[in-house]
Amino acid sequence: MGGKMRTKWGLVIPLLGVLGALAGCAGPMPKASPDEAWVSLREEPTTTLMAETLDGKRLSDGRFFEVPAGKHKLGATLFVEGDGDSNGEICNAAVTYNKFKAGGHYTLVESSLGQTYTITLYNLANKQLAQTSDTSCMTG
Repeated sequence: MGGKMRTKWGLVIPLLGVLGALAGCAGPMPKASPDEAWVSLREEPTTTLMAETLDGKRLSDGRFFEVPAGKHKLGATLFVEGDGDSNGEICNAAVTYNKFKAGGHYTLVESSLGQTYTITLYNLANKQLAQTSDTSCMTG
């Protein structure tokens, strides 16, 4: 009987770890650090925009970017819903901005015109600061 209990707990402990990690992504947004810039995401209703990389390094939470002051490259993935006959698309894009300021608040906004998707970085005053030069998409 002792062997069976050990086996059950051996499965439960890793499962709890996985559930805890998933719950972290769905939890409340963390507080913005005054030492870093905060970049929120905004997409159109038929798409989902996720923060993927900062200067080529994968992020642990795809809901926002937290960026040190200075020049940085924000990598994002855009998931586009299909329209009946289509499975949708997955697009990758990056925006580079030279002047992120500690404590600054920015928004990365996705927009589209037909099948062309654009990601644009705005400051708190809604001034355009940077835009994707190339968005690569493939059928999902």
